[in-house]
Amino acid sequence: MYNIYMEKLEGIYLLPTPIGNLSDITLRTLEVLKNVDIIACEDTRTSKILLDRYEINKPLISFHKFNYSKQIPRILDELENGKTFAFISDAGMPGISDPGSEIVKAAIDSDFKVSVLPGASASIVAVVLSGLLENRFTFIGFLDQKQSRRLKELEDLKNYPDPLVFYESPHRIDDFLRDLYEVFGDRKISISRELTKIYEETLRGDLSEFVKNPDLITKKGEFVIVVSGKKEEEVEIDIKELLKNEIENGATKKDAVKTISKEYDLNKNEVYKASLEI
Repeated sequence: MYNIYMEKLEGIYLLPTPIGNLSDITLRTLEVLKNVDIIACEDTRTSKILLDRYEINKPLISFHKFNYSKQIPRILDELENGKTFAFISDAGMPGISDPGSEIVKAAIDSDFKVSVLPGASASIVAVVLSGLLENRFTFIGFLDQKQSRRLKELEDLKNYPDPLVFYESPHRIDDFLRDLYEVFGDRKISISRELTKIYEETLRGDLSEFVKNPDLITKKGEFVIVVSGKKEEEVEIDIKELLKNEIENGATKKDAVKTISKEYDLNKNEVYKASLEI
């Protein structure tokens, strides 16, 4: 079977799907979807909306984080019998923050052809839209749902010099931003949701602003958060002077140490030692 590029379909194809607007799909992706034998997808209900839009009627199987270990042997058997597969995620580039990477590894290990088509990606859209990109960025995706592990992950990331890109869900966004502020201190941040949809929104500003005013963020849709990297201080910080100003404004010495450590991303022990000399 051939597509519009006269390419014989073989093996498994990872195909990017729109991250919101259903028109953001490539001609080549549509052609492959129309001609493969079977389509594997995260949620068959979500994928059917897209496939119905383009009048594509192919057998669907679910392939998600809860069943991929059982589905992989079935897919490999079908590939062995000469069937062709497409894998699509609920939105965007498959194989990132979904089990698409697992079928890629399995197919490669079994010597089946794997093809990945280019297309929509929420992380790329959000990082360009953020205004924080200079030369490079680091994609992180979802952090651990458990706070203690999430804080440890953030500790490992806080000294990265380039912007970091995170994914987060609406019911955890406030907790995520509070943990981010606790570990990173104040930084420039961009928060995007509902990308390419009617209610697309991107908020930009200081992280502290969104931590202190969580109602600024509408808790709907999936979030892509871009955080500026750690910058080297160009001027020497007078820790004692900063502490004195905080204390003169009514803060206790303990609170002053906590505030200065967080706002200037300083080692808390160093700030505490400086406070003992005041």
